[in-house]
Order: sequence, then C-alpha cells, then structure tokens
Amino acid sequence: MLVVFIRTVIIYLALLLGIRLMGKRTISELQPFEFVITMAIADLACMPMQDIAVPLVYGLVPLFVMFLLHFAFTWLATKSVKFRKFLNGKPIIVVTPEGIDSESMAKLNFTINDLLESIRSQQFFSVEQIKYAVLETNGNLSILENSSAPEPNGIPVTLVVEGRKMSTNFDFAGVDEGFVENYIAGKNLKLEDVVLMTLDANRVFLQPQKGKFIAENVEISPKTALNGGSLNGNNA
Repeated sequence: MLVVFIRTVIIYLALLLGIRLMGKRTISELQPFEFVITMAIADLACMPMQDIAVPLVYGLVPLFVMFLLHFAFTWLATKSVKFRKFLNGKPIIVVTPEGIDSESMAKLNFTINDLLESIRSQQFFSVEQIKYAVLETNGNLSILENSSAPEPNGIPVTLVVEGRKMSTNFDFAGVDEGFVENYIAGKNLKLEDVVLMTLDANRVFLQPQKGKFIAENVEISPKTALNGGSLNGNNA
C-alpha cells in the first residue's frame, strides 16, 4: 500500500509540473494537438499507478516524451504559419451577412443544432442577430452582433432544420404543416433547399442553401399553441 501511495505522489507531482509548464488554458481552449496530448498523458499516468508490476520509470518516461512533444509542436507552430495551420487548422466563418454558410458547416461537420446551441450560449436566440460568426480552431464560436437586427420576442421555434420538417414543434409555434409548406413554396424553394426555418411570434426566418436569408413578419391564422416542443428539433 505504501508503494502505491509513493508512486501516486511521484506521478502526481510529475503531472502537475508538466501541466503547469504547458500553460493555464482550460480544456475548452485547447488546440486539437494539445487535447490529444492531454488525453494521452492521462492514460499513461494511470498505468503505473494502478499496476505496481509496471516499473515507475515506464510511466515517467512516456510522460516526459509527451511534454517534450508539446513543447516542440508549440515552438514549431510559432515559427511556421504553414505548420500551425496543419496542426490546428484555421478559423472558419460559418455565418455572414448573407446568413448561414451551410457549405462551410458541412466541411466542419458542424450541424445547425450545434450552431443554435452555440449562439444561445452567448445570449443570441436568432441567427438574424448575428453579422458574423467564426468557428475557432479550438471549437469555440466567436460572434459579431448585427446591431440593426430586431430583438426576438421570445425563443424562435424551429420549423425546418436541414431539409426536415420539425412536426413536433408546429403546435408549439401555433402553425400547421400547410403554413410551412405554403411559405416555402411561396419563396420558390423546396423543402430540401431549406437549411433553417424558425418562427418567433409572427416573424419568420428562413435560410436557403444558396442565397441570402429571408426574415420578415407574416400573418398567421389564430391557432392555439400547445405547451411543449423542442428548440433544436431533434425529434424530426
């Protein structure tokens, strides 16, 4: 038992020293290569702590090598822009004044639901409120607000996401399937051409795959809204 205790203390101190030298960034701020190194270090540290049959040096040497790799990659990234782009990628604009750039999002495997969740976490509830949004290399979304956009009356309800009708949200929004189909057809679009369609009170936001988004107030026939529904429309 004493051996396990001493080994654990030694490995903990080695990890503490290495992590401190790597910097003070949180997990959400790590670059991809840093996250991979951190995960590998955690796994390597567990082996000599759990199995006393494994020599302690077999745990410390790989940890030391991983820290060296981190310092080497970081140094090379500061010296070479090409290496930095290869290692970390580059920020990608996913929302412009035209609206959502669905092609860029598809290349990043970044879904509409991911986008809506990210903007809500920064107190934006409509894509119309955003002038530019940039997906950073660490996965965070940086937003430049569109100050001329109207404030939402509430939380916009998704009616169509990536060409799929969110039927479970229609009652919650106070509309029916006919309203959604007629509105899309009235814009000379097909359902599969729609990246996102939301409704906030009587204001519709519609983002086609190509072209600028449409945002306008419409007349909606009175319909009793039910409690329920989902914001992102995962129940397609």
